[in-house]
Amino acid sequence: MDSQLSAEDIDKIRAIMKAFFGQSVASGFTESSVTEETVRAIAHMLVETVDCSRWVDAVPSPQDLLRPTRRITKWALRLIREAGKPFLQNEVRVSWLCRNVRSGQFRSSIETTLR
Repeated sequence: MDSQLSAEDIDKIRAIMKAFFGQSVASGFTESSVTEETVRAIAHMLVETVDCSRWVDAVPSPQDLLRPTRRITKWALRLIREAGKPFLQNEVRVSWLCRNVRSGQFRSSIETTLR
């Protein structure tokens, strides 16, 4: 991915991944491994998992989350930046059931996007 990602963005991505998959998976998310597809897949997982009203109000919702366009990637990165703050501070309360079901559905597709 081009230089859109800051060190803080990577920290937020790792915090989100740690909350869903544990530290061993989170450590694989680095500035050099995260792709545009990774950013979009994480955003998709967040929208599907966490209380949608909280995140939908934070950023405009695109018409088609899965369409690979630059606009979608920008939206996904804004979502991760906003949603990642409480993950960094361990303030997110994702239910055990939702976390396990959604993380199981998204882990493979997110990990395949890494370089």
